[in-house]
Amino acid sequence: MMLCTRVEARDFRALFARCLAGRPRGPAPPVVVRFREGTRAVASTTTDGVTLTHTATAEEGDEWVVLPGSVLGDVSGNTDEGVRLDRQSKLRGVLHVPGGRTPQTLAVGLIIPGKQHERPATPDLLPVTPKFLVALHECGCTTAREPGRFALTRVQIQGRAGRVVATDGKAALLCEGFTFPFAEDVLVPAVPVFGSKPLIPIRDARVGRTETHLVVAVGPWAVWLPVDARGRYPDVAALISRQPTTVVEVDPGDAAELINVLPGLPSHRDENRPITIDAADAVTIRGRGESVDNTQEVILARSRVHGPAFHVALDRRLLTRALALGCHAWKLTPGKPFSAEGAGVTLVAAPLDPTLIVPPRIDAMKCPTETPVTPAEHPAPITQRRSDMPPSDTNGHTPSRGDPPDPLLVAEELREALAGAAVTAARLVTILKVGRKEKKVLSSILANLRQLGLDAGGPQQ
Repeated sequence: MMLCTRVEARDFRALFARCLAGRPRGPAPPVVVRFREGTRAVASTTTDGVTLTHTATAEEGDEWVVLPGSVLGDVSGNTDEGVRLDRQSKLRGVLHVPGGRTPQTLAVGLIIPGKQHERPATPDLLPVTPKFLVALHECGCTTAREPGRFALTRVQIQGRAGRVVATDGKAALLCEGFTFPFAEDVLVPAVPVFGSKPLIPIRDARVGRTETHLVVAVGPWAVWLPVDARGRYPDVAALISRQPTTVVEVDPGDAAELINVLPGLPSHRDENRPITIDAADAVTIRGRGESVDNTQEVILARSRVHGPAFHVALDRRLLTRALALGCHAWKLTPGKPFSAEGAGVTLVAAPLDPTLIVPPRIDAMKCPTETPVTPAEHPAPITQRRSDMPPSDTNGHTPSRGDPPDPLLVAEELREALAGAAVTAARLVTILKVGRKEKKVLSSILANLRQLGLDAGGPQQ
């Protein structure tokens, strides 16, 4: 029987690694391959209950086999050549892996299928815009690291409102404009799989719901997210001011320039990385270092302010993310969080302590966005919670984060680098050994010369 192609094994392994919210624990879960009605379904489930499946057409009759999860690493490759399994008994088999002049054969232990390996029937799946994958990806980056009184480690899917919501208690992201085939609100794990490279070019996205899972299908792939029925979630939408006191309309050109200079404004090494948004006659973004003399201002010359003057201190990382998501309408209201709105996307952020607001200074370095800005200091790199891959569809927005390298490719590069280092180390050891031998020979010659008195011009007395 043909289990999969080598490239399918590679992509399955890469995607499954990103179905985990944290680091993997214990051995790799088993892989279930099920043949039924002309299809082949490969599935595996994480310890947190997230299941990844891949479906393809097949010629085999109804049958299934369960293999150790480590098999995926043994058969992964970059070709569409099929990996075949020859069963020798219920517990033993031989894998035939094509590649090179001679196909590789690997003995493999099989696992007896049981009820725990059964998969429920796939629910009816409704087509949804690929922007839904972007929403799941971006909201997954906004959740909290640790659980608390509220289920802030989860992403909330609001069925009736057609909205995806996430918050870590300091910032919140709301993505709306979707149509779901269910009305209730559900909480699901935040996993980075929806921003993964194998899913990016696929435009076919569908969503459905069972009693226990939210199913998100992307082409031949499907991710089954277990529903947290006990978790409680705050009313994030209530944080947004419906009648803001002051509204800032950020020009797209200003936004593009500001996103590049924000990291270099003074105080970037502070824990909160504060900047001041000064919305008065003009929109000014201000940063100050340890000395009041080290104040720098970026004037958004093409942006506009509607309403009374307003000042707020904000973590520049949140402002950068708002700009990257295309949120160019800033709503400012006393006693309310800062909110930035874009096309179907709203970022809400808690302002910093008012004592961090930097007042204007006449001698501050002023740089309008129409003029190239040279940061006063070189920013230290910011360590993100997790590296995120480019979203499947940016909805016209600049992606907020980059795609981390494929871990399999990085591991291969590391292996090659270590092999090269081992060769270099061996050469160094050889050179040192030869050097010690040469030193011994020279020492012996010098000793003989001293005995002969040739090293100092005459014989020793």
